[in-house]
Amino acid sequence: MNPEQLQHYRTLLEAQLAGLVSANREHEALLDESRTTEDFTGADRASDLETLEVDSLVTESERRLAFKIRHALERIDLGTYGLCEACGASIATARLDAKPSVSLCLACQEKHEAA
Repeated sequence: MNPEQLQHYRTLLEAQLAGLVSANREHEALLDESRTTEDFTGADRASDLETLEVDSLVTESERRLAFKIRHALERIDLGTYGLCEACGASIATARLDAKPSVSLCLACQEKHEAA
């Protein structure tokens, strides 16, 4: 991968990470507020608890994606970005364009998901 392509992906990843960190802070603040209120009583208790669970899952998903993005940025620094971590083959540019944080080629991703 040439330096211009790497810079392109670095810029995409850094922008994604910045947006994700900001959104995660907001979600965590909302979760903290939810945990300290006494709104979990009465007729809306089930709905409120379900909303809290969904918000918790979203926050955890954001954390996992942030980890993957940071890992991709590390791979750019190490010179291994764009190479499958399982088989060493190049990851298709279209796949990286769609999801710059991926670390597996499509074939290895499919094997991983099938396992």
